Amino acid sequence: MAWHVILAISLATLGIVTSATSQPRAILTTTTCDAANPYDSVPDDAALQGCLDNFDQVLLQPDTGPGSHRKAGDDREVGDDRKDNYVGYLVGHTLKLRRDGVLLSSVREPYKATLRATPELAALILRASGVNNYGISFVRFDGDREERTVKNRPCSAIHDYRNVELSGVGYHVMFVESSGAVCGSAMTVGGSSGFEISSSFFYNNGRQPEEADGVTGLWADGLNVFGCNDSTIRDNVFWDNTDVDLGVNGGSGCSVHGNSISHSWKYAFAGLVAGDPTRLGGDFSDNHVWSGYNLLGFGILVGCHPWSQCRGGYASNVSVHGNTSMGAVVNLAVDGLNGGAVEDNVMGFPGGDRVMNCNRAENYTVGHAINVSHLQAGYVVRTYDAGSRCQ
Repeated sequence: MAWHVILAISLATLGIVTSATSQPRAILTTTTCDAANPYDSVPDDAALQGCLDNFDQVLLQPDTGPGSHRKAGDDREVGDDRKDNYVGYLVGHTLKLRRDGVLLSSVREPYKATLRATPELAALILRASGVNNYGISFVRFDGDREERTVKNRPCSAIHDYRNVELSGVGYHVMFVESSGAVCGSAMTVGGSSGFEISSSFFYNNGRQPEEADGVTGLWADGLNVFGCNDSTIRDNVFWDNTDVDLGVNGGSGCSVHGNSISHSWKYAFAGLVAGDPTRLGGDFSDNHVWSGYNLLGFGILVGCHPWSQCRGGYASNVSVHGNTSMGAVVNLAVDGLNGGAVEDNVMGFPGGDRVMNCNRAENYTVGHAINVSHLQAGYVVRTYDAGSRCQ
């Protein structure tokens, strides 16, 4: 499919009409931002920021070298698929989306343009705040963790080394990659509604202490969504992140389906975490989790009692059905659910002893579940409350 067809689809998805109509409309402006050069070692953030501030569509040059189509589970080091001297667009200061309706994409899909953190970057690669109806597609966000000067500094409220932070209404993210975050997350979503994140890869983010000379707090999520009202998260692929691969607080009209999570090399605390006391509702279905031995604590966790941040609260009216979880220490755990349903999920082959607040493998456990309309059979009663051993 030609790039302009994908672009037209992307714009139509964003509600931007590209065909002639009888109604007056704004003329869209487009740039390939030639002042930024992905083939040299000079930082490009100033040029890119100027393009994002002044054009409706910013279409960047992609890497078209052999192997540039990364597949799920491909654990090559980021950057080993460069064509000739393609380095990517180097980002030394956080890029900001400031205008409604902006599209950031590749000039030649399905090849992806790379935005790569410079070693000196001590913040995020990109932030969208206070803007709506934007689109990001066919872009690879590379945190380049191993080259960063902050690689051994854990994230905190002051120090934010995640890759991407999004907020707003009605935006679309599709066919992106985010990897190599120092800590925190490959992508976080907050203050948002009516968005969709689809067909994207989140992998190899953060480090566990055994990878970081004993330093704690360097783990990172794949995708962390703090609110999901009237929104969809679908058909994304996650592997070898080191905190939670996909964490979604839920929300009215929230649909999380068709996502795949796997762990072959690195440990994470949980694959999919569904629901949080701050949101009401959410439908989680047809998601698939797989883990090698002792590489994933919880496959699917409904509620979030193992984390102290939840303060013992309950996720409300969350529906979790038709998912699979294989090989985690605990494949499915319900701990902190008020209302909703857990049914028709398939679990198997639990193993290992590395799970939060516990050291015992189990296929399916339930604790702190009240007013649930349907709870599938076959569980063992167990809680994982933060600060105490499992019971």
